[in-house]
Amino acid sequence: MLWIKRNLFLTIGGVVALGLLGVGIYFLLAAKARGSALQEEINQSKATLDGFRGAPVYPSATNIAIAKAETEKLKGVLTDMKRFFTPVKAENVTGLAFRSWRDNTLADMRNQAKQARTTLPNTQYAFSFEAQKNKVDFLEGTFPAIPQQLAEVKAFSQILFEAHVDPLINIRRARVSLDDNASPVATDYLAQKIETNAVSGMVTSPYEFTFHCLSSELAAVLEGLIKSPHGLVVKALHIEPAEAAGPGGPNINLPPPPQPPDRNNPNRIRGVPPAAPVAPKPAAPGAAFPGAKPAGTGGSVVLLKERRLKVTMLVHVIKATK
Repeated sequence: MLWIKRNLFLTIGGVVALGLLGVGIYFLLAAKARGSALQEEINQSKATLDGFRGAPVYPSATNIAIAKAETEKLKGVLTDMKRFFTPVKAENVTGLAFRSWRDNTLADMRNQAKQARTTLPNTQYAFSFEAQKNKVDFLEGTFPAIPQQLAEVKAFSQILFEAHVDPLINIRRARVSLDDNASPVATDYLAQKIETNAVSGMVTSPYEFTFHCLSSELAAVLEGLIKSPHGLVVKALHIEPAEAAGPGGPNINLPPPPQPPDRNNPNRIRGVPPAAPVAPKPAAPGAAFPGAKPAGTGGSVVLLKERRLKVTMLVHVIKATK
């Protein structure tokens, strides 16, 4: 202790030097560890660069220019495709303004059906908007979804009217509002929902249309869908004869069921006496087939009579979110 007292400044200097030496060792080790980490990052970057250099497509100036040109070409294709997915324009209306627009739109669609001679299910048919047809106050989810759906149904219905389908049996759509959820008219709605693809930025709205038509009228409907700029895409198509679709259509005359043959005579039907042989009549001059009228009579022969079809069509309306 006496030595420390005599050499106090030397002792303090030694302690300070020892502390500084510890701090220096700490920073040295920390710097060494950081240097090792940076060296590891450098090695990884070198390995990545070597991988690029050894890859079949190297990011050279030429390849980068080609990639930029392809990107611009892709942007042009996307711009052209947007012409076929233009959203159907719907009025941005609510409350009293929507009620007026709704009534005018439904009346206009009924008038178009009358002019096209397309029979509707009833004179006050609401085109799947029975829940909103007579309402004054509307529940959550009505705006802007219902005006948009009404505009899309009108766009497709105009294609059906222009093709002169007859009759229009039913239209179904996705539920979008609390009024739809509470509606007792189940025939107005599909089980499918409106879907939004966040990656592509597209919204898909499903609709189902059921109608009777001839094959030429169905072709006109499909042609109208192809020419439409509103992204009307047919996802499913079910076709059956209108006579077999259910009650209300004309009856089909079917032949009587065949009778079992006689065991003693397989060529004879049980309970039916054998018919006397009939000599074939000579064909009339100029007759090409049985039942044809002689030439020069001025009559026409019906070779094929087309029957009406019942068509159920599932259509997706695809539009951009922006």
